[in-house]
Amino acid sequence: MTGSFPKAPTILNIASALFVASTLLSAPCALAQSPPVNLLIQTKKLTPELVVAVAKWGQEKSIPAKAGTDVIQLVSQQCGTANARRYYLPVFLSANASNPEIKSGKLVLTKEATLVFPACLYANEKLALVPVSETGVDWTKPTPVQSSTLQEVLRTYQESAKSKPQSTKSKPSAPNKWIPILGSSTGFIFDPVENSDASTWGAQTIDYDFLVKGKPTAKAAPNTGPILVARTDSDHLANNSINDQYQKVLKDALKYDVSTVEPRLVQGSAGLEKMLRAQDVLDFNDIKGFKNIPTGASLVTSDFAPGAYPITLKEGSDVKVAAREIFTSAPRSTAAIGQLNNISPYFAEPLGGDDKECKPGPSDTWPVNLEELQTVLRLRKAIGAMPSTGLLLVLDTGFPRGQVDTAPFTKMFFYPSPQDDDPAREPYLWSVTRPPEYFNDNSENASHGVGVLALALGGLGVLKQNMLASNVETQGKLILDLMAYQRLAGNKLGVAAEAVTRSLSGTGWGRADILTVNLSLKFDLENLEEAPDFNGYLALQNQVLFVLAAGNDGEDAANVVPARWGGVANKNVITVGAIGADNNFWKKSNKSSAFVDIAAPGCAVPTTYWNPSTKKFDEVVLSGTSFAAPLVSFTSNLLREYASGARRKARILASGRYFPDLQTVTRSSRALDIPTALATPFDVVRTSAGKLRFGRVKWLPGKTLCGTPFTQGTFAQVHRMSDQQDKVSVVKKQGALASGALDLKTCDLANGQLDAIPFEEAQLGDNGLSYAPAEPIDIRSVESITFCESCEFRPQ
Repeated sequence: MTGSFPKAPTILNIASALFVASTLLSAPCALAQSPPVNLLIQTKKLTPELVVAVAKWGQEKSIPAKAGTDVIQLVSQQCGTANARRYYLPVFLSANASNPEIKSGKLVLTKEATLVFPACLYANEKLALVPVSETGVDWTKPTPVQSSTLQEVLRTYQESAKSKPQSTKSKPSAPNKWIPILGSSTGFIFDPVENSDASTWGAQTIDYDFLVKGKPTAKAAPNTGPILVARTDSDHLANNSINDQYQKVLKDALKYDVSTVEPRLVQGSAGLEKMLRAQDVLDFNDIKGFKNIPTGASLVTSDFAPGAYPITLKEGSDVKVAAREIFTSAPRSTAAIGQLNNISPYFAEPLGGDDKECKPGPSDTWPVNLEELQTVLRLRKAIGAMPSTGLLLVLDTGFPRGQVDTAPFTKMFFYPSPQDDDPAREPYLWSVTRPPEYFNDNSENASHGVGVLALALGGLGVLKQNMLASNVETQGKLILDLMAYQRLAGNKLGVAAEAVTRSLSGTGWGRADILTVNLSLKFDLENLEEAPDFNGYLALQNQVLFVLAAGNDGEDAANVVPARWGGVANKNVITVGAIGADNNFWKKSNKSSAFVDIAAPGCAVPTTYWNPSTKKFDEVVLSGTSFAAPLVSFTSNLLREYASGARRKARILASGRYFPDLQTVTRSSRALDIPTALATPFDVVRTSAGKLRFGRVKWLPGKTLCGTPFTQGTFAQVHRMSDQQDKVSVVKKQGALASGALDLKTCDLANGQLDAIPFEEAQLGDNGLSYAPAEPIDIRSVESITFCESCEFRPQ
């Protein structure tokens, strides 16, 4: 089937609440009747003044709650853990003062009720460190930290400790170890695991399931480590001192007017938040108190995440007045208010008209060369360097309920949802609506997310051959597929503003270690009070590579948000245009030599969709930059060996294939080459016939290219320009490796220059990997040479 997804049948009865999103990103909303007014609020602190202003101007919700509902946990689900333990809590309690159970102090309902939720900035806590001084723990000075950073500290320490010879006379090390933070002689974090094997730490991450499920514990499990993100539920308030503090907050919330900032409530909620953070540390570490912690140490805790947060204004609100009041209520040094308008998805484009020449390539090479990819994975497995995956967040139209193990998919691809408080939930899909909704079967373009997901897993060929199962280390992480759309009038789907902003700013990632984010949409952002700095928040998430579809407007991407955030604008954002199987740029793809980084297969791409009639995933051929982007996301997700999004972006660009048609429409003049990008331990020669050869280059002294010594570590790729015989397109590395900085340039080739580069081809045999004798390679007789990035992985 080609062209577009099948048209949905006519809907006879429309349900009333179908906005579905992720537990880490958004809350439910009603069926959209008219375009809501969405403000974007940039703030570094969740102050009481800001909470009150948002509650005043934002749209409140009424949520039905069953008997047995944990009230505090429901606040966490609807407004995030940051609100559930701060000034929003008394605002919520006051709004529900007419509920006798809440008024009496009960934390778990015994009867059904409808609870009122004043508007909030949905915010989950994120990891932070608090310092310990001579006077004790300073809870007022949290410093943000990434879980990947902490895990690297722990892993490095464990490996170092294991390699040191142990004296037979020395006493066993204390079970409560404090280890240096990134080599610091003064800063330490707590490591509760005694004599851990280094490999244990390689598989560790935040125990999100444990935190979200709210099961009480006296201390951390041995494989949990000290890393945590705040949880807030009735079990967490079971401690007598904490419960007493909660009852004081409740009493004051019922007594005072919460429409203004009340000093007693500020003091009470701040005290409760501090006690909860202290309880987090005690619950999840093998320490009994805070008296004997060494000065200079740090405790791993959590804090409100600075970011850009959306709210939907009450109907009829004066936008400018609301923006001004909210702006003045926020901490002024970094506050900004913008208005999100015209959020539009990029869906599949029908084939026809100008696309008559856009035809699928051979199934074994389009959109991925399966033989080349299999060879790379086999070589990496042979040398003990299988690619490992991170967690890829696919923000799209969701996935059909009950089908995660239906071919060509398997549940090993899906990151489990920690939400287990609803019997109707899908354990491998994400939603916060009650009852959960994950897929709008009858809406137009409902299966777009299914098609995107298949490509984010490598495409149909990779799925059919089950190529990932035995060749990639997933560590239980691959895809977090979430629904971020709401049903509109006319059987359409529209993007949910909250899900988008939380994806881009990272403000909803408290419970997931995201490595790559895949987005296919556009929007307008009007500045009302200062200018919201999305670029700043993208940079803060430096471990993430944001993969953006360039768009299907046939326009200059410089005029399209967020596509223009790629290219030279941000090191960890990559904007993807589309090419066809003939390696020509797709006419409908947005373009820019500054902001569109690379092209990928996006014209007549085979993928799949959910057929509700046959209850199967059927194959379909579709076009759109939204199908090019997930192939880049797939590549990024298998490059977890590089900690920064900038370095993964650099590898993807530096390993691409140069095509003349891409020179003026992309920054790199290149198209995605997945096998070469993943062959990081090897130097890769692509012959003039297009065949890949893997091995190692023997570097010779005295050679130069582009006026620079031709040495290992200086160049990432040399690519012959097929349209200019005596020129090469060169990718040079700049600065520190982690920065991912590249210099893309064209250079002249002098006579005899690079005409005999020694190359030893890798060979797999019964005794493992070996190298053939060196042979001279003339750059003029091959297409390209891409140099190794993880050279240390290969046998020398």
